[in-house]
Amino acid sequence: MLKITKLGIILTKTDNAFEAEGVLNPAVIKLDNTIHIFYRAVAKGNYSTIGYCNLTSPMLVQSRNISPLLSAEADYEQHGLEDPRIVLIDGIYYLTYTAYDGINALGALATSTDLITWKKHGIIVAQITYDEFFSLANGVNDEGKKYERYNLF
Repeated sequence: MLKITKLGIILTKTDNAFEAEGVLNPAVIKLDNTIHIFYRAVAKGNYSTIGYCNLTSPMLVQSRNISPLLSAEADYEQHGLEDPRIVLIDGIYYLTYTAYDGINALGALATSTDLITWKKHGIIVAQITYDEFFSLANGVNDEGKKYERYNLF
């Protein structure tokens, strides 16, 4: 049986402009004895970037960046980089995040081999219209029937 213990809040917003409105929804990866946290940092106006800190234990922050690790560069992410998730595969860190342009929220990818230098690869999900999505989600084909089967309850 898994035992879970609530230890409290690890990170709170700071006076740094990029995270002055909040920090939330982190991705976490543990390597050796270091816990790396990549989090959504919210600035005034609800513009998000990806912040970074690392911990030496579940509640002890060792270091925390005073500026964003990743911020908007492309039009598709001008209103925010949100909700990071990270995985290590064959020596490459894959960080997915939601890129928000003010209207559309789409999955995007950045990679790194050292958790310091990141290369953005752009949007990695299909870009479909609302009509196309509605058609898929409403059972026009087999995928829609599968969707209905799992989401009617």
